[in-house]
Amino acid sequence: MRVALKLKLLLLVVLLGFSTAQAQDVFSVGPAIHFNFGEKKPKVSWGVEAAVWWFEDQFPISGNLGFDRRRGSTVLYMQAQTGVGVAGISAGPYLELRKEDSPVLGLQTDYWLNYYAGLNYRVRYSGEGNQKALGFYLKAPLSVGGDVEDEDEDDWDWDWD
Repeated sequence: MRVALKLKLLLLVVLLGFSTAQAQDVFSVGPAIHFNFGEKKPKVSWGVEAAVWWFEDQFPISGNLGFDRRRGSTVLYMQAQTGVGVAGISAGPYLELRKEDSPVLGLQTDYWLNYYAGLNYRVRYSGEGNQKALGFYLKAPLSVGGDVEDEDEDDWDWDWD
């Protein structure tokens, strides 16, 4: 494992360790724009991503899915992710559908800084080499649940038996 990846994982563990984040479950969706480099010619791409977050024993867990479109190809992806409000990591498979070549299946990782607007650094690994991208995105959150107070603490007792 390379030193840079170890440092990123250590930073995430430290952030999670100091986090007192206890939040509701949240669904978010929004657009993204990326500047892709590492190929012959840099290309700009756009896409949409949706994510759902929940907390297991105060540990943030998420899954996302999305697409990324650029001239000549469309990438479909889904990832598992974790992080705190300001930083996180994600990884999962992607499928690149190309206009002129056969499809490519690979692994995608993202490192991000944000809250509901943010920056991310993406690396896609495949047998054809690595693709890197720097991007900006916006997310609109929607609460889908959360901690419900104990209903036995009501002031009214409707069961008079």
